Amino acid sequence: MGILYEYFQNQLKLELEKEADYISTAILTEGISYFDKINSDERITLIAPDGTVLADTDTDSEKLENHLDRKEIQLALKNGTGTSVRYSKTFMERTIYYAVTLENGNILRVSEKQYTVITILLGLAQPIVMIILLTILSSAILTAKISKNIIDSEEQKKREIMRREFTSNVSHELKTPLTSISGFAEMLMQGDATNETVVDFSKSIYDESQRMITLVQDILRISELDEKTEFEQEEIDLYALAENVAERLQSEAEKMQVQLRVIGEHCHVYGVRKILDEIVHNLCDNAIKYNHPNGLAEIGIHEIEDSILLSVRDTGIGIAKEEQERIFERFYRVDKARSKAIGGTGLGLSIVKHGAIYHHAQIHIESDIGKGTIITISFPISENK
Repeated sequence: MGILYEYFQNQLKLELEKEADYISTAILTEGISYFDKINSDERITLIAPDGTVLADTDTDSEKLENHLDRKEIQLALKNGTGTSVRYSKTFMERTIYYAVTLENGNILRVSEKQYTVITILLGLAQPIVMIILLTILSSAILTAKISKNIIDSEEQKKREIMRREFTSNVSHELKTPLTSISGFAEMLMQGDATNETVVDFSKSIYDESQRMITLVQDILRISELDEKTEFEQEEIDLYALAENVAERLQSEAEKMQVQLRVIGEHCHVYGVRKILDEIVHNLCDNAIKYNHPNGLAEIGIHEIEDSILLSVRDTGIGIAKEEQERIFERFYRVDKARSKAIGGTGLGLSIVKHGAIYHHAQIHIESDIGKGTIITISFPISENK
């Protein structure tokens, strides 16, 4: 698009120069009356040396102000020809002017409007987003069809139901940011927005795009875990990994006024570092986001009997008993309004669940409304020898 934009911009300038050349010849031959015969998409103006507009194909010349201060006119008076570009107030459109001094001293100016790069990019935003959405939906459908060949009829029905719910949820989750992006782009394309509004709309479009990128990344991660993809495994110091995660989330914790700390002992598990990192990160991230100001988020690593325990405790809003079994479902949110405000995708705990299953670990939850939550993942030591 960038290469073509530059090419067509140069072509437009050449066309203006050529048109000015043959129009100037006609004017010198037939005089100002030639303007009555002109039938062109470009705006053509004849200007006296003192800046007075003698004729114009777009507006009554008597209503036009003196053009002597125009850059292209000054250049034409000085050098014989002059070019300038002026943008609309919203920067969504620009006009290219080419002026040439005639033999009789008058100045002929030809101009044409052109969309700016901002307008073209905003026009491309919606099709690109739609392609991404169609790709995700197509991938989900293809995955479901392949699965039918390896499961029995009962499992087929179960997976079909899950696929439909998942596709419906993905469509619903993407619909809101897509609608926002489309709305902002439509308002910008109308050309009535101020410069400040253009900046605000651009930020909103960027934020909604980042939200969709995060959602797609989470969907792809769950897909990998669902498919039992083989990952490289190694012996991992779970305490050191927790410290690393806490360090990365420290700024977020300070922003939410939550004290974040790691306690326990150095325990080693045999597993996939990336998955274990995501488990700790998602649990800790929730402990921060769903906490109270001056609250506590604590990561604990302990070895008890035949298990290595990873626990994340917070003093936050808590989870009702009837919802505790559902929090690991895809797209399920306990506090929908708060989740939307902090930008959650509803897939974090689902990733935790699938990651725990991958490592043959068990999940246990304790929670009281208004008092906080403790989520514990128990890794069997026998799996880590």
